[in-house]
Amino acid sequence: MVLNGNLMHKGVRIALALALGWSLVLPAQAAAQSPVQDYFQDLRSLRTNFIQRVFDEQSRMMQTSSGQMLMQKPGKFRWDYQTPAEQIIVADGQRLWAYDVDLAQVTVRKLDTALSSTPLALLSGAAPLDKTFAIGPVRQQDGLDWYELTPRQPQPEFRLLRVAFKDDRLVSLELEDRLGQRTRLDFQKLERNPALDPGLLQFTPPPGVDVVGDAG
Repeated sequence: MVLNGNLMHKGVRIALALALGWSLVLPAQAAAQSPVQDYFQDLRSLRTNFIQRVFDEQSRMMQTSSGQMLMQKPGKFRWDYQTPAEQIIVADGQRLWAYDVDLAQVTVRKLDTALSSTPLALLSGAAPLDKTFAIGPVRQQDGLDWYELTPRQPQPEFRLLRVAFKDDRLVSLELEDRLGQRTRLDFQKLERNPALDPGLLQFTPPPGVDVVGDAG
């Protein structure tokens, strides 16, 4: 996932939206599973503020953004990026909409097509989590419990995913590509299984914007 400028930022944002959004459709698991499996299996909806940081392979911070995220099982989510530039990413269960406010442009794809275009499709729930990932033992760092998820099948761009908990709360998610670049999300004021307004998980392009892709 090596992109430049706005394209890199947009690609990272969509990949992360797919990663966590499709974690909500993980199938039921057998007993004696890891806390990571337990958490996502029981998750039905999510509302949180976030700060996103992108680091290069030398751990130098390249970009910071922030906003709010909503998710609803199965397969619906909304990311409102507020800084440094406004962008809205919505999955309505059938299509993925990405609205760049500054460019006045909406890109739309079928959700299964969008999902298949990223190695994060491994989190789509097509197979049990422990069948597609090797889930490492818990590791304590900075007061958090970190779990490292490594794909069992080699992926061209995606190397691993790290998930962090404090007690039983999801607090961070970190994605690392094969070039060593990392994207980290830190969650704030996270609400687990809240009731969400269904209208927020739908998207209608504003009048006058360019719509690119399959709007159906």
